[in-house]
Amino acid sequence: MELYFFMCSKYRGAKDVTRLAEIMKGNDLVLAWKRSETPDGKLGPIPYWGKTSTFVEDAYRGNEFVNSHEIVNSSGPYFGFEVITRLKYPEPDVPRFDYITLSCGGHMLGRSYNFVSVLIDFHTPEAPDIESPYFEEGAQLMLKVGIELYTYLRPWYGWLDHSQHDFISFEAIRDRKELDTIYWANFYGPQYVEKYGPNLFLDSPAWKKEKLPDSGIYLQLSEFYTKPASGEEKLKLKDHFSPHGLALSHGNPYDEDYQEPVY
Repeated sequence: MELYFFMCSKYRGAKDVTRLAEIMKGNDLVLAWKRSETPDGKLGPIPYWGKTSTFVEDAYRGNEFVNSHEIVNSSGPYFGFEVITRLKYPEPDVPRFDYITLSCGGHMLGRSYNFVSVLIDFHTPEAPDIESPYFEEGAQLMLKVGIELYTYLRPWYGWLDHSQHDFISFEAIRDRKELDTIYWANFYGPQYVEKYGPNLFLDSPAWKKEKLPDSGIYLQLSEFYTKPASGEEKLKLKDHFSPHGLALSHGNPYDEDYQEPVY
């Protein structure tokens, strides 16, 4: 499951990464310091209890931009860090291979584009993540964290779902504020609300739709990820969004219409 935020106005440097790490800690997540050998001989993240600023010094790379006119070829500042959830082990203490973790990262691609992402890993190498008994708890945790990250980052657009890696291009977001897919959870910043109009989202038959503090809109299709919208509910959603060229995501493996992606 992946959470993406695009065009974040509050991702500019190390102090913003420090704030993201503090948001994670505020949600009872534990910063993870590199990896070490576990009792069973594998590698697992080490719980970190030191200063957040010291942690971020290792997580953030303030690279100079290269060829900033082309997103594809530009290399700028980036960061990446891992946090341990308490879903499986309430008291993280030693390195464990099977901690359920979130990986948070971000990249500036050109001076006018960036993204921040969060991915959850249930560490079930012999089976799909969706077979984890903690999957729904993980999805709800991602939602909670995502709403707080949105409030700080102030992105143009974001979503949370089990991606099939066919999401819209960076340039389409930056240059045209395009939209083609409705995911399980969706974050529309003021830029998108202005383009599409608030009624498209607020009048939809989604399970939850609400205004955000920055005049953005949050849209969620069903309460639980493992219980997606029913067939009748999906028909209503399609009837509402399809005239605007918007399709429902097909990435939810719990949905009866789910099909394995072909690469």
